Amino acid sequence: MRKIGFFFGLCVCCFVATHAATVTGPISGGERGTPFSAVDVSEMGYVTEEFFVEGIANAYRLKEGTHSPDGKWSSERSDTTAPFKTRMLVVRPIESDRFNGTVIVFWLNVTAGFELGSAAGEALRGYAWVGVSAQKVGVDGFPQDPQGLKAWDPVRYGSLVHPGDAYSYSIFTQVARALSPDRDQSVLDPMGGLAVERLIAVGASQSAMRLRTYINGVHHVENVFDGYIPFIDFGRVFPFAREMSGERRGGNRSAIRDDLDVPTIVVNSETEVPSYYGVREDDTDRFRYWEVAGTSHVSVPRPEEQTSGANWLAYTPVYNAAIRHLHVWIKDDVAPPKMPRIKVNPAAQMPEVVRDIHGNAVGGIRLPDLEVPSAAHTGFGTPQEGTRFGFLYGRAEDFDQEKLSTLYPDGETYLIAWNTALNRSVEQGMVLAEDASAMREQASRWAARLDAAATQVSGGE
Repeated sequence: MRKIGFFFGLCVCCFVATHAATVTGPISGGERGTPFSAVDVSEMGYVTEEFFVEGIANAYRLKEGTHSPDGKWSSERSDTTAPFKTRMLVVRPIESDRFNGTVIVFWLNVTAGFELGSAAGEALRGYAWVGVSAQKVGVDGFPQDPQGLKAWDPVRYGSLVHPGDAYSYSIFTQVARALSPDRDQSVLDPMGGLAVERLIAVGASQSAMRLRTYINGVHHVENVFDGYIPFIDFGRVFPFAREMSGERRGGNRSAIRDDLDVPTIVVNSETEVPSYYGVREDDTDRFRYWEVAGTSHVSVPRPEEQTSGANWLAYTPVYNAAIRHLHVWIKDDVAPPKMPRIKVNPAAQMPEVVRDIHGNAVGGIRLPDLEVPSAAHTGFGTPQEGTRFGFLYGRAEDFDQEKLSTLYPDGETYLIAWNTALNRSVEQGMVLAEDASAMREQASRWAARLDAAATQVSGGE
């Protein structure tokens, strides 16, 4: 096991001491002998390694004003510091010629009481992906039900120390600096010698709230990231010192500041639309906001049989496209397309999504399963027994056979319309060509079931 120390200077507006952080690894051993949430990606030409990062973290504070809704916060490092030791999970190409120069630095989500997030899809097409244990719950778990890293493998993770979420932004920054283009590679390089050119920060759901706070209050102090993707983002922020408590909602709504000097893409499902509506930002030369109609915060695989239940329409293809677009935006200065937003009735007590004759949202980014519908999709589910997250799964009500037969006399008719819609999504840049093939296969399987069901209803063989 090797160690490397790296240093970072201070911006001119900050007057706390310079700190050094130490990277140790790759980590091995423990009771389980593997990192938490590690996925085998060797067949894709990738390697997964875990490292520990330790040092002194600082908190942040507002110099003046409040965590204002416009996001234009005047903030700085505070002189409050604390020691930390956390981990990062590095997933990178084995061969340097496969690396495109972009590292996705992922703020691991801790809403469930343990960390969620893994490298998949576009992240494994030439990028490096690094999951960061930035928050205390990820390390220690909730006090009432510890499921964090230490509980999962006390031998491997027992030495980790997290001083609290007030320091999460500094921890995230220090991990990023250990991956940056100007990192010290003379002793230990967690990136395996890859030529890193740019860092993009990504966070989902609760982590998107933290990332939104980071964008508005920390980016202009540290200037370490080249772009951001908050996704399935409710448009809320956490005050700097607030801890993650297990509550579903947190903080106040706040837009992303419109004077940000690096590009940002927000990708949302239908679930987040009512909450986000009040802070919807205009698209600019450094910002895009995308809403994927019909999708939900959490999706499930499509059932084999027609049914009603959790929403199976996923925003994932658009999220993959956002990573590609942000990479190109930073690298080549080619801006992504501007896309229509979901139509909302703001006169309601809570903003309501406007729906068409099939019960599906009007407007927004329309994936082929919504543009050529076979179900009514909504991003809003209902609480379920045993979980407080049922509302995040949305609902899908498959059309009955009579309605399907009226819309699509046979599977071929359905597929022609569906593939036309998919081609349009690819042309728009909302679906990557690499994802289109698997989507076509899934649609073909469903069309075959449509034909079989129609035959059964008509009494044929």
